[in-house]
Amino acid sequence: MLNNSLSGNIPSEIGNLSSLQELYIDKNQLAGSIPSTFGNLKHLRLLYLSTNSLSGSIPSEFGHMESLTELALFKNNLSGFIPPSLGNLTDLTILQLYENKLFGPIPEELGNLKLLVFLELSQNQLNGSIPSSFANLSNLETLFLRDNQLSGPIPQEIGNFMKMWMLELDENQFTGQLPQNICKGGKLEYFIANDNHFRGPIPKDLKNCSSLKRVRLERNRLTGNISEDFGVYPSLEFISLSDNDFYGEISPQWALCNNLSNLQIARNNITGRIPPELGNSTQFQALDLSSNHLVGEIPKELTKLTSLTRLILSGNQLSGGIPMEVGSFSQLEYLDLSANRLSQSIPKTIGDMLKLHYLNLSSNNFSLGIPPQIGKLVQVNELDLSHNVLSGDIPTQIQSLQSLSTLNLSYNNLSAASPFSMNSEACSMLTLRIMSCRVQFLIFRHFKMLQYKH
Repeated sequence: MLNNSLSGNIPSEIGNLSSLQELYIDKNQLAGSIPSTFGNLKHLRLLYLSTNSLSGSIPSEFGHMESLTELALFKNNLSGFIPPSLGNLTDLTILQLYENKLFGPIPEELGNLKLLVFLELSQNQLNGSIPSSFANLSNLETLFLRDNQLSGPIPQEIGNFMKMWMLELDENQFTGQLPQNICKGGKLEYFIANDNHFRGPIPKDLKNCSSLKRVRLERNRLTGNISEDFGVYPSLEFISLSDNDFYGEISPQWALCNNLSNLQIARNNITGRIPPELGNSTQFQALDLSSNHLVGEIPKELTKLTSLTRLILSGNQLSGGIPMEVGSFSQLEYLDLSANRLSQSIPKTIGDMLKLHYLNLSSNNFSLGIPPQIGKLVQVNELDLSHNVLSGDIPTQIQSLQSLSTLNLSYNNLSAASPFSMNSEACSMLTLRIMSCRVQFLIFRHFKMLQYKH
């Protein structure tokens, strides 16, 4: 009866079906509370009530269904506590309660479910700590606790689960250290622990965890030498280490992660140069090394990353010019090189990045004029060249940028040819109409506002 557009309440008489073994009424439009008479179904093995509009609490009588092996109540409007009586369901292998409105602590009794393989409690309002009894759940393969209000340290025993391949702890208030043997079984593929208050070093065995595919540890307080604590991961596709306290230099070994498409190490204390070897990672789609202490030039080898859509190197101490080969970024949509020490002229080839939506070169030392080829960036909607030493006329080709919503050219030595006519008393904002598109040019100086409409 799944996905049959059933509506209304579940009748309490369902509890009279004493021989029932499997019940699938998920993906319907059922509402109201779950009848407590489910507790009479002593032979029920599989119960799927997920993806409905059921409300109220989970009946404590569920604990009487001792033959149950799979229980799925996810994607409803269930509220209240998780009943401790679920700990009686010792044959349970799958328990899915995610995307409800459940609150309160996770019952210690869930640690009795020693056969549990999938435990998914994400996206509720659960609080308190992970019960120490979870150390008994040695058969767990997936544990999803994301997006709750859970706190306290993670039981270190979780790191001993030999079968674990997916662990999601993100968007909680966990503290302490990450489990030190997190990849003991050698099967961990997804390790998601971002947006918590974890401190201390990366688990030692993570360096040799070759099974990893996706790692998210951003927005914690983790520390360690980034060039020593991470290894080569042949299956890794995504890793975010941003907003922590990592130090050291970026290792060229990241280029040996042949499936890595997204590398984010922003807002740490990373030093040294950008390794040219990263240019060999032609599968890269996003690279964010912003707000660190990187020095040296932008390696021209990076321009070999022709699949790159996002490149963010802002807030470092990079010097030299933008590589002339920058036009090779044929798929690039977002480029931020602001707040560095870049100099020389803006290369004409910048106009070849035809898919660019966002370009920020502000707060550098770029000189000479704005290349007229910038008018080829017809998809760009934000363009910031402020706080440089650019000179000459604002190129009229900017009028071709029909998608443009914000242009900041302030704090340069530019002059405005028609139709950007400004006198010495102008202007804090210039509003222009070009081909029915209303464009705001934020040309901040310290003058009064002038409006120009065409």
